[in-house]
Amino acid sequence: MLLGQHACPQLQIDVAYQRSVLMRLKGDIQGSARTIQDLLSRAPPATPAHILGPLHVSQAKNYAYKFRFSEAHGEAKKYAPTHLAEGQPDLLWDHIYGVGRILRGEGRFEEARQCFELCRNAPALAESRQLLIQSATADLYCELDYQQSQRHLSLLLIARDWLTVEVQALHPSSRSCSKGLRRVLLSLVEIQIRLGYYDEARLRVSQVLGIYDSLAAPDIVDRLGHVRALIASARISSLEDAEIVWSDALRWNKLYNPFEEDVFTCGVVYMYMCLVRHKLGNISGSRECLEKAQQVFKREKRQFLIPGVGTYLVDFVVNEVQTMTGCTCGV
Repeated sequence: MLLGQHACPQLQIDVAYQRSVLMRLKGDIQGSARTIQDLLSRAPPATPAHILGPLHVSQAKNYAYKFRFSEAHGEAKKYAPTHLAEGQPDLLWDHIYGVGRILRGEGRFEEARQCFELCRNAPALAESRQLLIQSATADLYCELDYQQSQRHLSLLLIARDWLTVEVQALHPSSRSCSKGLRRVLLSLVEIQIRLGYYDEARLRVSQVLGIYDSLAAPDIVDRLGHVRALIASARISSLEDAEIVWSDALRWNKLYNPFEEDVFTCGVVYMYMCLVRHKLGNISGSRECLEKAQQVFKREKRQFLIPGVGTYLVDFVVNEVQTMTGCTCGV
């Protein structure tokens, strides 16, 4: 597709944007990025920035998925609307939410909070956006609660209340297996675990795992959600069951990402398997997991894609392993 003299630039941009979103959801981040870059490289120099806005917003998301946050910020800054044309308020919302995700990915949780709460307070949100931002804000509150030494426990209680309302509103309907429900269930499970409501969390995580098991073709969001649900389940399982579920988390991550090296999250999972196996008396298996975790942590920086993985989950397990085994693991 070209932005030529006889073409309709807006139509081409809309098509490229939608194509980039679909490719990203399928997990083809590079293809999504190429689609956008191809059109941007052919755009006439005089093309107004607000017309190219959707492409820059989508490209910023591609960089964020690859943890290339500097480039993501640079791409996001290229969309600076001076006026909002038809449909642009939705794009502006996506832009602000995207910036919040980038900041969260860098561990800048307080700054991300400003973006998410601005999005959450936007008027007349579509249901899909409302559920998305409720979930994202609740996840962020878990990080803020830990970062500020649990002085913001009230944030968790507030988020628990609004997520419970959302789940109750969705569950009896035909949308009981919707992506929105999966999002808020995952966030509610995390908050229940953080508050110590383990029985409730077990019921909810069992519910959401059942939904993931029924998906025929999970997209990139659901693949991450499935692994996240397994991690949550492992944290509140018995020792014997936990070893199995932690292994399942690694197995599904490899199935979903067959050509990728173990990411930071895998290193955290290895650490928990190290801890569980040591408690079960499998010292050699524990040592093997520790060595795998150390290899990952030498290569990967902390990542904050799943709540707690780059903060309270890894901090806890590293301290526990060091106390129990005397082995250090630099993170």
